[in-house]
Amino acid sequence: MVLSKRLRFTIIMLIGLFCSTPSLSQENRISYNNQELFLSGANLAWLDFARDIGPGETRYDEFADLMLQMHDEGGNALRWWLHTNGTNSPAFDSNHFVSSPGAGTIADLRTVLDLAWEREIGLKLCLWSFDMLRLSNSSNVLTRNRLLLTDTTYTQTYIDNALIPMVDSLQGHPAIIAWEIFNEPEGMSDEFGWSNIDHVAMADIQRFINLTAGAIRRTDPDAQVTSGAWSFLSMTDSIGIAKSQFAIDLSALPAQKKADIEERFAAKYGFPLSLPEIIEHFQTVSEEQTGNYYADDSLIAAGGDSLGVLDFYSVHYYDWGGTAISPFHWSAGFWQLEKPVVIAEFDMIETFGIAKEDLFERLHLFGYAGALPWAWTDPNFSTQEDMLAGMRSMWENHRDDVDVLGIGGDWPQITIISPDSNAVFPDSADVEIIAEAFDNDGTITLVEFFASDTLKIGEADTLPYSVVWSDIIPETYTLTAVATDNQGHERRSNAVIISVGTPATVRLEAENAALQGSPSVANSPTASAGRYVTMQQSGTITWTVSNAPRDDIYRLNFIYKTPFGMKNQYININGARVAELTFDSPNEWGEIALDVNLQQGMNTIQMELFWGWMDLDYLAVPSDIEVTAISQSPSAPPGRFALHQNYPNPFNPVTTIEYQIAATGNVKLEIFNILGQKVATLVNRRQLPGSYQLVFNGRDLASGIYFYRLTSGKFIEQKRLILSK
Repeated sequence: MVLSKRLRFTIIMLIGLFCSTPSLSQENRISYNNQELFLSGANLAWLDFARDIGPGETRYDEFADLMLQMHDEGGNALRWWLHTNGTNSPAFDSNHFVSSPGAGTIADLRTVLDLAWEREIGLKLCLWSFDMLRLSNSSNVLTRNRLLLTDTTYTQTYIDNALIPMVDSLQGHPAIIAWEIFNEPEGMSDEFGWSNIDHVAMADIQRFINLTAGAIRRTDPDAQVTSGAWSFLSMTDSIGIAKSQFAIDLSALPAQKKADIEERFAAKYGFPLSLPEIIEHFQTVSEEQTGNYYADDSLIAAGGDSLGVLDFYSVHYYDWGGTAISPFHWSAGFWQLEKPVVIAEFDMIETFGIAKEDLFERLHLFGYAGALPWAWTDPNFSTQEDMLAGMRSMWENHRDDVDVLGIGGDWPQITIISPDSNAVFPDSADVEIIAEAFDNDGTITLVEFFASDTLKIGEADTLPYSVVWSDIIPETYTLTAVATDNQGHERRSNAVIISVGTPATVRLEAENAALQGSPSVANSPTASAGRYVTMQQSGTITWTVSNAPRDDIYRLNFIYKTPFGMKNQYININGARVAELTFDSPNEWGEIALDVNLQQGMNTIQMELFWGWMDLDYLAVPSDIEVTAISQSPSAPPGRFALHQNYPNPFNPVTTIEYQIAATGNVKLEIFNILGQKVATLVNRRQLPGSYQLVFNGRDLASGIYFYRLTSGKFIEQKRLILSK
């Protein structure tokens, strides 16, 4: 009897699901915290790509918050990328040798690990990604990373000067599940790699894994090591007839699903492929598959280190792989692997008949050792809510398999129940803030109330948890409360935005912003300062906020007119799109407000034209923000230097200073008191020819007469300003 391909595939699938032999069985739990656990959690994978550790700021509060959310739902594991592409850590010398882990790297790791252990979350620490050979990297980065992979002298300096110091310093930390050598190194390989990535041989990758794994084991004999494979295609030759299933599964999908796969594939790997091209790629590499590149004997043969092997396998799956390589359709025993297998990347979506709500349960049922969907910071693949729901289901149905017996316990719960978010209060109003707080395994010892994170309003240590806030300066505020329990655990509440009175604002004229594309300046007696910006089809209008006083939510007000009818435009903050606003005021200047998150210090606020074809008069921002808005026209720069009189003058506490630069050079704008002492430096940098505007906030100065001085080359001009509080 001759079986059809479809029937033969079905028979093999049933065998894979329900049949196993002792020779093909493997342990299906991961050793962690002296327990054998199913890893139930998520991929972070980063908060700041390639910059979470090393030089620069690490966002510890965000790490703490996301891991507490996981803890609340019974999660126990988080996969976190470290060096990634090597642009921030480790440190390299001028000869491309690694010289150290990088300034602050070990301290950043220890701090995040401490936060994780407090929340009973284990971390899977991924060192490198195929992104290290992404062609968009600089030539210097590509050169040193290629040497790192292909020349054992460079590999050894990384091991000696960065890896061993990291592992040794963190040896025995209870929050480390494993060190993961690579994320999807196949993407930079000759055998499997993508077209926008430089390539090395899989033999180079195997050798690097062997040498680094061996070094980790010698430094910390109790450490576990893994590496993240892009799919089962690089780990097994047991797929057999299922290879033909790539085309069958994907070609049969509805058009919208096909488009969705193409979009997610492009987002994941940074370049587009059509669905037929994706199918062709998978079929091609499956035909060339020769076994498990990460088996012990293969790694030892490549690098020669008998300790350089993996403790468990980490494998990724996305639905563009069809059912042929799907862990949701094939049990762990089917792949004939001798170690536990964690499915360390997948998206939380319906997957060829398996509901997203069942994906965690399916992996547990099929004998895998963990479920870590992609990714906490990438909602295009999985929402945080769906990932947390998966963790919750494991906690509710398989608690013994996921419960880390650590130090966490239950953390306090707290919610601000009054006032409502977006409540508006008149000038001089007293605002009562009420919170509900409780702790399931202890007691609440203190509740503190804050405005804009750092301004403490008051506290309460007994019921009812409330304070009355008086003498409030008119402004928009973000209210939060922090509950502390008898174990010292702290949790911050939901954020509630309120407005009190009419906050003082400053106008940032649109004509003084950086204009690119179709926006141009026009005159009108009805516009602020007699000028406005008119837009056509495309372009941007950008302001630079030079000194936001704190990380907070700020209200922006756009003054506009839509003579051609309703129009939509994008608003970008620091290069990221945060809103699409609808403008609709055809006959007179209208106003639309938007609350946005700004970080302490410098930010950019940008209107990006979507429909275009409207007029913009100015942007109003809170007066405690110092703003520099720049308008440059390289083709017709100002013909002279000039320092204009500030306005208003006298002022309290903000005033606008405008000046012109005729030639490229270093520019200083400084404030002096009447004794000639410098009290502030507003500008000290190289600037191009153009017109500049700066809003100066004198909130920290006493009332009196001051002088502001502009210096550029031989040009020096000074004018007087009066602060009257």
